[in-house]
Amino acid sequence: MNIKNFDLIAYPFLSEKSSLVNHEILTDKLSATLGYILSLDTPLKEETWWLMDKILHLNGSIRGKLAITEEDLKEGLAIYNSFKEKNKHRVNGFIYPTGHTIACEYHKARCEAKIISRNLYLLKQQGINVPEICIDFANLTANILFVFSLEINRLNNIEEISFQSKSY
Repeated sequence: MNIKNFDLIAYPFLSEKSSLVNHEILTDKLSATLGYILSLDTPLKEETWWLMDKILHLNGSIRGKLAITEEDLKEGLAIYNSFKEKNKHRVNGFIYPTGHTIACEYHKARCEAKIISRNLYLLKQQGINVPEICIDFANLTANILFVFSLEINRLNNIEEISFQSKSY
């Protein structure tokens, strides 16, 4: 009998053919990034902890029981709208993802959230049951992380730098 040593397994679903495991790895990565941002002593500790908790719930919400709720979506929208309002005059179009170190980390986390959103759309196209609330929450997460970056720069008196696209 060949018994696998569980110490030699990083995650039990890694050998699956399904790309569902990618969702779990991507959400794990984003939660680790948010943990790193917390270690940088972000002034947005409460909001970042809240978001990290929800991302870990999003992690299992496809394979397991749905753990993202309408209340989570409402709370997330309230957080987003609060920081969007505080920073409404700071952005007019595209900006470079620069500024304070913590703002730059939030920009990186925002990109990770967009990858999660994209992956959820792909899973849905593959016929995997992806609740719409998970897609909405992943997209909202990217938007929240964007306004977090703006807020950090605002708190540090760093102006956003506009990017003028030659494509749009």
